[in-house]
Amino acid sequence: MGYPPQYGRPPRGETGRGLAVIVIMVIGVLIGAAIAVAATLGPVVTTESPTATRGPEHSEAALRQTAQAGLDSYSSGSYGDFWSLWSAQAQTAIAREEYIRLFQLCPEPVLNIRFTITTITVSGDTAKVQAERPNDMADFDFLFESDAWRYVPPPEELQEYRTKGVDQLAEQRRTSGTCGVTISMPDSFTPATPSD
Repeated sequence: MGYPPQYGRPPRGETGRGLAVIVIMVIGVLIGAAIAVAATLGPVVTTESPTATRGPEHSEAALRQTAQAGLDSYSSGSYGDFWSLWSAQAQTAIAREEYIRLFQLCPEPVLNIRFTITTITVSGDTAKVQAERPNDMADFDFLFESDAWRYVPPPEELQEYRTKGVDQLAEQRRTSGTCGVTISMPDSFTPATPSD
């Protein structure tokens, strides 16, 4: 019947099985701890593609619309509207009022000639838009921030805005011949009224 309990050495083979169970349990605890630490400290991995979480405002169509609106603003002389489409970082280089004043002092040589977008290349949250108008082709960089595409002027242009005043920039552009014609009206100018 098994009474009284037996003391002494366990039967042959029982010791090995007991040690194996203990080793397996210790390894299991260590693996579980390693997984818990990795899950806590490691990056979150999702199975969704990056574009699956982005809305329609991140699309190439939205970029095309924003870029065309910005280029149209610039081409028509609406420099304040164009500045409003800049990235937040770019806007710190020059105040909106000063940017507008720069073009009052030194207007663009070509006004009201619209850019046509030829190529758009999107890479995540950055994009390059290539556009052209007669005798002019240019690349424009864009950044997706605050749920919208924003224009990013070239670094050398931003550096000029940060280090030079508007008067100095306008004079520099006048000297290099890149200003359009400024029309100034005499103080006593009165427009003619149509006669009946």
